[in-house]
Amino acid sequence: MSNIYEAVQLIENGQTEKGLEILKNSVKNANDEEKYEAAILFQSLGLLDEAKNIIEDLVYLYDDDEELKIIYAELLLDLDLEDEALEILLTIKENNETKVQALLLMTDLYQVQGLDEVAEQKLFEAKRILPNEPVVDFALGEYYFSKYDYKKAIPFYEKLMNQDIEVNGVSKELRLAESLSAEGEWEEAIPFYEKGIEQSKDFHTLLGYGITLFQAERYAACIPIFEEAIFFDPEYLVAHLWLSKAFDVEGQYQEGYDILQKALLVDETNVECLMSAAKLARKLKDLDSSKKHLQEALIYDPSLIEAVQLLVGILFEEEDFDEIIGTVELAIEHGASDPHFNWDLGKAYYGIEKYDLALNQYRLAYNDFNQEISFLKEFGDLLFEEGLIQEAKEVYLKLQDDEYLQEEVRERLDRINEIM
Repeated sequence: MSNIYEAVQLIENGQTEKGLEILKNSVKNANDEEKYEAAILFQSLGLLDEAKNIIEDLVYLYDDDEELKIIYAELLLDLDLEDEALEILLTIKENNETKVQALLLMTDLYQVQGLDEVAEQKLFEAKRILPNEPVVDFALGEYYFSKYDYKKAIPFYEKLMNQDIEVNGVSKELRLAESLSAEGEWEEAIPFYEKGIEQSKDFHTLLGYGITLFQAERYAACIPIFEEAIFFDPEYLVAHLWLSKAFDVEGQYQEGYDILQKALLVDETNVECLMSAAKLARKLKDLDSSKKHLQEALIYDPSLIEAVQLLVGILFEEEDFDEIIGTVELAIEHGASDPHFNWDLGKAYYGIEKYDLALNQYRLAYNDFNQEISFLKEFGDLLFEEGLIQEAKEVYLKLQDDEYLQEEVRERLDRINEIM
């Protein structure tokens, strides 16, 4: 035993190679208790094969020691020897705490193999043996959490709130907070986020907390949380996007736009950031910047319908009809499809006085917009101007009951009747 203690001291003092040499030599003449201590030390150092070889011999000698079997099974699992581990775990029969440990290990094993139903059965078997064991409740919570079945996970995490338990560094408060938030219970999730963040703070946690505050309409409160998340990981741009949304809702358009500019310095090709920046620039009445961001978004995704629609809206304000035609036709070439495209092209062709092409586009759009007052008015006027009197009359008749256009349409119909 003294040799093992000497090895431990050497390893702790940084003389790992010398310590391991002494440890390996001491095992040869050690008694079973010393071998066990050496195996645990090997395991802690990540020397799993050495630990396995020792524990394997001890399991053979002490076949009724079920705790030893648990250690052996853990080593086999760490070495990806799943079938051998399962074989050992199945030999543990007595319904006690050790059996529960075996069942929990089997749960992990079956999940890795994709046998989720079997894994769930093993967890409830453990629950029957130790119905009030917090570790089992935590394992059930983790099982359902991993399956995104948050509704089932919540009651198991709730049972643990008054228990002093932490498994593998996982915060039960944060697990409950994430589960409640995922179920849309945002206000209920907030106090558990607050408590969990006192124990563990990272990008993922802060992002989840910020989103929960946002969804609970606590916009001012979520802003510093998203800012802190960005501090933790400035290159993961989802936090920038949520922060810009919060600023937007709070009416702080410039602040929201500025944070997106920082995001675009990280990734200038991020289409979602470009789109958000375009919308905020529009709110800031900076049409040039808005148009620039939309054009950039369409470089990276030429078929993005929302970008096309927003850009076309600005181009109509500028009466840049040729650019509208080019933008829409490029989107169509890349597979985009939207009923508004025909209407937009019709208006644009009309703007450059290509009336035949305009008529063709209006006819293509008719089935989608034959109940749209503004469309019918434009179409009717174009038909009338082009001398297509009968078609114009049919379109105007659809407008004769509109309270705002009634008089104008009646006059136009009277004129058509005179012509006909």
